[in-house]
Amino acid sequence: MELNKFIWNNYIESKDGQDVISFFENKEFNEILSKFIVEKNKDLEDYNNTLNAFSYCEFEFDEEKGIVEKGKELFKFFIDNDLILEDEEGEFTFFEKEDYDFLLDIIEPYSLYLFDIIPGYFFPYFFKLEFVKFQKICDTFNVNIPKIPLKKNKAERLSFYLELCDIFFEFRKNNNLNPFEFCAFLYDFAPKYIGFEETENLPEPTNIWLCGGAKDDYPYLLKANSETTYFWQGNEDTKRGDIVIMYCLSPKSNIEFICRAINDGIRDPFFHYYGSITLGHIDKVKPIHISQIKTDEHLKNLPIVKKNLQGVNGTPINNEDYKRILHLLDENGENISRLPKFSTFDFKPNLDCINERDVESKIVEPFLQKINYSEKDWLRQFSIRMGRGERNYPDYVFFAETTKGYEKAKMLLETKFVIKNNRELEETFQQAHSYALRLETQKIVICDKDFIWIYSRKNNSFDRTKYLKFNWNEINNPDIYSQIKKIIGKDFIK
Repeated sequence: MELNKFIWNNYIESKDGQDVISFFENKEFNEILSKFIVEKNKDLEDYNNTLNAFSYCEFEFDEEKGIVEKGKELFKFFIDNDLILEDEEGEFTFFEKEDYDFLLDIIEPYSLYLFDIIPGYFFPYFFKLEFVKFQKICDTFNVNIPKIPLKKNKAERLSFYLELCDIFFEFRKNNNLNPFEFCAFLYDFAPKYIGFEETENLPEPTNIWLCGGAKDDYPYLLKANSETTYFWQGNEDTKRGDIVIMYCLSPKSNIEFICRAINDGIRDPFFHYYGSITLGHIDKVKPIHISQIKTDEHLKNLPIVKKNLQGVNGTPINNEDYKRILHLLDENGENISRLPKFSTFDFKPNLDCINERDVESKIVEPFLQKINYSEKDWLRQFSIRMGRGERNYPDYVFFAETTKGYEKAKMLLETKFVIKNNRELEETFQQAHSYALRLETQKIVICDKDFIWIYSRKNNSFDRTKYLKFNWNEINNPDIYSQIKKIIGKDFIK
């Protein structure tokens, strides 16, 4: 949605709105930082020292240049030059040129300093460790943020902030916001307008992950309550609701907390570890020591256990592994009934089918509903033109764009009563493949009364020899169900 001018004007005319705008316009650095820098792993004293160091910088602008060009020159200055300071003992280097790690680490005070120098171009960035909130604000107000650079490209990750400045410079112009009104929009109006997802009602878990907590992290985990959330290093493929098992590193060397992911995993360009998750529902359990893990007949064979759980953050495990951990907790006297369980799939296909339509109504559609689809998500027998005067009708298309001549779909599904051999499978694939190319779909699903086949587009093409195949009864296995759900479930396709 666009920024609603009526609602926005009511906000800036209200006392609360005016107070926030005035706060950004008139408060000192330390007051602004103290309001926002309250998260774990952020040091207010260090941030204030950083700002104090920047205040000694001398920089001359070419007054004939525009504000954007001046901003880019200032940003480049701190990349191309050492920051040399002086104290009673003489000169010392605060940071060296091209120290991208350092500038990424201090993006919050650094951006606040830049904002102070050129408020018409820069903005203070206070979303370190909360990038998911920043993304949601941008998505809500149709702000298209650039693609996040790869972890190894530190120069590009730092320049990501400069790209944001360009984007929000245009956003401010388009919505007639001055720099301080924009800060109020970003840090007060937008969060209040959106609200953020409740952490109580989480979806069923799709994955199970191992994460690690260092010695310094343990006190934070220990004092967590039902409303506590923490930003944590993790796997960017984590999904909201996933189970996260926390292994506390030396000197504890225990599995001691079972948590849930309250947001999808993300890549945070300004976070040292890049891949990150948000933990909630942090539940302390009776410890399982690494010695117990390494002598367990099942768990001792896991690759991560063989590595002494080094580099544990974001390691996936399957349901059988998790059930074994629950078993050990039970042996240690833990009440495991209160702990989250992996998604179960109680699907009983009606195999009393005598034709293709029976397969659709008695097997396929109940299955689709089990992986969160509803009838409004698909179209049956969707008419598409494939050649001169020729119309074809895929059995099911999902999330279709129906504009004539521009038809598209995210996934298509073809059904047959029975596919007896490879020749019939090949014929069915060829038919579905022609539809998929026409509709630019990413997934092809083929079903008959006994099996489901799943093909994924890779490198802009489908390989007919590479597919997943399951019979309808084996998808009740939680690991297989999870695998299918991550490939063609509604939340992943949409």
